[in-house]
Amino acid sequence: MEYSHEYRFELDQCPEGPKASVLSVALEKSMPPTATRKPAVAGQFYPADAPALRSMLGDFLESSGVEAAPGGVRCILVPHAGYVYSGPTAAHAYARVAGKKAGRVILLGCSHRYSFDGISVPFADAFATPLGSLPVDREFIQQLPAGREDYPGEPHDAEHSLEVQLPFLQATLGDVPIVPILFGGPFSPWHRTFAQHLAESVGEGDLIVVSTDLSHYLTEAEANTLDTQSLDTLLTQDIPAVLDESAKVRCTFCGITAVATAMAYCEAIGAQVWTLLDYRTSAAASGATDKVVGYAAVSMERPI
Repeated sequence: MEYSHEYRFELDQCPEGPKASVLSVALEKSMPPTATRKPAVAGQFYPADAPALRSMLGDFLESSGVEAAPGGVRCILVPHAGYVYSGPTAAHAYARVAGKKAGRVILLGCSHRYSFDGISVPFADAFATPLGSLPVDREFIQQLPAGREDYPGEPHDAEHSLEVQLPFLQATLGDVPIVPILFGGPFSPWHRTFAQHLAESVGEGDLIVVSTDLSHYLTEAEANTLDTQSLDTLLTQDIPAVLDESAKVRCTFCGITAVATAMAYCEAIGAQVWTLLDYRTSAAASGATDKVVGYAAVSMERPI
């Protein structure tokens, strides 16, 4: 089976998707949950066969060599490409949280197809993978802040950036409740307020997962230079500096709004120990160095 590290069109270049009419957050929250969301990219980004998927995840996690420290990790930054490309990198972050007794996992990503203000949360009451289903924490979603128009749940239907995290969560944390959140616009003061709400609402043992890739379609040498600079800036924990750097280049972090929101969350809770666990590009798997995509795994911790 062949797995793609991107779709056939350029998903991760932060395109301006269709901006349709939006529903108020009150209307969004009043709609009852519907059926389980079925996997959209199983068989493309990762195996659709459960035994093959378990084997692949097990190999990635074992090969990472990362020591688990689940108690102190409050947030991880992970990539979202096809597993043959970014799976080994993602495994470094998930190995770090293996065994964490999380009450829920909040997944933060940026929509690849839709442009909208605020957030999009799914209509579904569970997300399925070939390994089973993870329940959506609808009670937590009901408590998300209003005061801004938010997009209905359709952006989640075909979105891969959060879906590809789910089998890793199942392999390391089990069928933990999830809160999938997609952003559809640039970082703003509202997002910092949203991060503060998360800081006040998320439990001590809960986990934030922020999904982003790095540079896109540069040469290996160019990507290494650009990504190293971007990651060095990220590790300063300086949100304005990261946003400024992102504005000057071509989408260094394709999930920049999710990244900045996660940074603001960590700032608010005092998670100040950030570690780069792995960095590589798609060339590590493909051997092609003329057009690569960069991937990183970062843990953001507050020692206990």
